[in-house]
Amino acid sequence: MRSSILARYTFLVVALLPVAAMAQRIVRGTVLDATMERPLPDANVRLKGSDVGAVTDATGHFELECGASKEVTLRISFVGYTEKVRVVTQAEIVSGTPILILLQRSVTELPEMDVHAPEPEEVFQRKDLHVGAYHVNADGLWVLVYASPQLWHREENAGEQILHGARLYLLDTLFNERFHRSLPSAVRGLRKDHRQRAIVEGVKEAWFASAGEEDIELGPVHLATLHEAVLPWTDSVPGYLLGNNLQPTYPAFDHFGYDPGRDTSRLICSVVDAHTMELFRSQYKYMTGHDKVVAMDLGREMGVDAEVIAGYMTGFPEDLYFSVPYAPLFVVRDTLCVFDHYRERIRRFNLGMTPIDEIPMVHQRDHNWDGLLLQDAASDAVHVVFARNARTWIRRIDPATGALGPATALTYPYPEEVQVHDGHVYYVYRPYGSLQKRTLYREVLR
Repeated sequence: MRSSILARYTFLVVALLPVAAMAQRIVRGTVLDATMERPLPDANVRLKGSDVGAVTDATGHFELECGASKEVTLRISFVGYTEKVRVVTQAEIVSGTPILILLQRSVTELPEMDVHAPEPEEVFQRKDLHVGAYHVNADGLWVLVYASPQLWHREENAGEQILHGARLYLLDTLFNERFHRSLPSAVRGLRKDHRQRAIVEGVKEAWFASAGEEDIELGPVHLATLHEAVLPWTDSVPGYLLGNNLQPTYPAFDHFGYDPGRDTSRLICSVVDAHTMELFRSQYKYMTGHDKVVAMDLGREMGVDAEVIAGYMTGFPEDLYFSVPYAPLFVVRDTLCVFDHYRERIRRFNLGMTPIDEIPMVHQRDHNWDGLLLQDAASDAVHVVFARNARTWIRRIDPATGALGPATALTYPYPEEVQVHDGHVYYVYRPYGSLQKRTLYREVLR
């Protein structure tokens, strides 16, 4: 009797074992990086052949109900790693021991490809015409073209280029031709005023160019008026025209604002090339006694220092050691910024022309600096031009810190007429020895 009861009890325990095992069918485990042995959170763990799955937590741990199967197959995947298949046996499931899964980083082989810098965009090219100059304003892109130049051979104009039979083209923002017009006489070049209006400078007169309804309209202006009353004004702020009294024969000049309503001027700052000025004035001590007397007499008569008179009398502005001072003023939003290369400072003023501060700048110390700054009229951004041998590159300068941005290297060597506008750099280029005419290109600035 006792043996019969024991046999029945044993059978009941054995019969209940599968039920207990079925109640515990949960797979537990951890997913790690095989190299660093670090947890991989958000790894995907799925039962092969079903929609049952789980995602690892921040420690790489997961739990997955696997049903009544004796063993299960898991597919484990994670972005950037090779997918792994893991068979979990019935014994592992019953024991409840967590399993460890190590994933290896995957290596993706990319097809071979050639990487090229984008080609410069061809803005204006003609088979029979050269690009002489250009200017961008609200009307569009103005392009001054010519068939061939003629050098001016009079002694006082030696080396000056005069364009005969020149034409003026106006392109829209997509560089499609809107109008073109032949110019009345020979011209020297294309200029702009403080309002960014295009001006064609001729040999005998000049013309303001504007877009009419059906053609380009030219408004004549005397050359004396152009050089004395138009070109000296480089920009404007509310109530003032901004300009300077720079002379190509003197190593100093003033930036000032002019109030046309009151006919008064206000000094912004003076710029002096101290080294060249010392050489300029030192010419006095090398003069003869007679010439010194003449210089003193002229100085008293004109109210000018005799040493300054001496610099002109000796012809020092034509000397190899003389250079025209360069310290442009740009309006950057609500700040007037004078880039004084002789003090190595960006001298900043408010719109009332009151000094704010001076920021150190370093670009002028780079022997590759091309001696030129450019302002993007569309964004007020200021850029520095560098050149070495045949290559030219552009870097933006921060007027608040003097720091330089990334460099944009121009594709073609020896570019001419470099300008920046609306985040692009424009320039004229013609391959050496080529039959191609001078062509206008542009590239995107970094």
